[in-house]
Amino acid sequence: MARIEKSVTINADTNQIDAYAINAPTWPQWVAGIESVHPDGVFPEKGGELKVKYKSAGMSFDVTMTTREIVRGDHVIFDMEGMVNGSQHWQYVPDGNGIKVTCTFDYSMPGGGLGAIADKLIVERMNTSNIENTLANLKRIVETK
Repeated sequence: MARIEKSVTINADTNQIDAYAINAPTWPQWVAGIESVHPDGVFPEKGGELKVKYKSAGMSFDVTMTTREIVRGDHVIFDMEGMVNGSQHWQYVPDGNGIKVTCTFDYSMPGGGLGAIADKLIVERMNTSNIENTLANLKRIVETK
């Protein structure tokens, strides 16, 4: 299983961040690679599901995200299933006049050994770039509102 962890400090409070971070309909505005989202009536609450269509490297693929745990103002954990399986853990920690937002993405690729090779050669770099861009976009959009 691969792990990517990236952080950004956002000069805002957790409510301002959550207005985007757990508000799925806003995700196509700031989450790198997302084409569309379809939340059920429960998401982002525990057990809620979100159907996500991603586009990366010219390919579209579907992922279902299920909220495993949510503590508003502290953290949220999503389990992911589909083209990529794993979890995303978003954590908030006070940092000076803002909040340090950390995204930890643990995932595995299908395809056994070939999937692991593809991950190391291509996918891990794309995922790292997407997370960095996502955090930068979240910072920009929250701080300009």
